[in-house]
This record gives sequence, structure tokens and C-alpha cells, in this order.
Amino acid sequence: MSGKGNAILVVEVELPEEDIDEFNRWYREEHGPFKLALPGYLGLRRFRAQDGSARFLALYELETAAAADDPGPMSPEDIATMQRLMSTWKNWKRTVWVEVEQ
Repeated sequence: MSGKGNAILVVEVELPEEDIDEFNRWYREEHGPFKLALPGYLGLRRFRAQDGSARFLALYELETAAAADDPGPMSPEDIATMQRLMSTWKNWKRTVWVEVEQ
């Protein structure tokens, strides 16, 4: 992360084991680049649970918390793909965090 923003968007996802490859491809080739092209999105780091389970975490660095409010211009195909993938997720959580002044 670049250290230039004052907020982060944290996305936690748990999905079926059989969907991991498609999920990672979608995040790497479509969703991640799409989000990083939006105004105010500065960086992205992704993680998998250390125990090897199908739990993933994405940390987006944001210029400000307001950047997370803009879903961006998604095509009908992009929306359909995202809805199809999300329909199989067991759990997911999306939280915006703001930096605490020192």
C-alpha cells in the first residue's frame, strides 16, 4: 500500500472450495483492475486465511472513505458475473475504516 490515503476498505469473503480458482481469476483479471481504475482507489492487497480454508481478505487503500461509496460504471455483463459469483459465497463482509489521528 502506498500510505497516501486516510481510509481502507476491507472485504472478507468465504466461499466454496470449488469456486476458488474462478474467484481468484475474477479478482485478478476483472474486479481488482476495475476497482483500482476508480477515483480514490490507491492500492489493493489480497490475502488467504493462513489455515488454507476458502476465506479471503482484500484491503483497498482509499484516498478518503468517500471513494468506497462509488460502485463505478459496471456493464450488465459485469453485474451478472458479480451476482453469479456472490450467490455462492457463504459469508462476506465489507467495512470501511478511517485512519485515527495520532
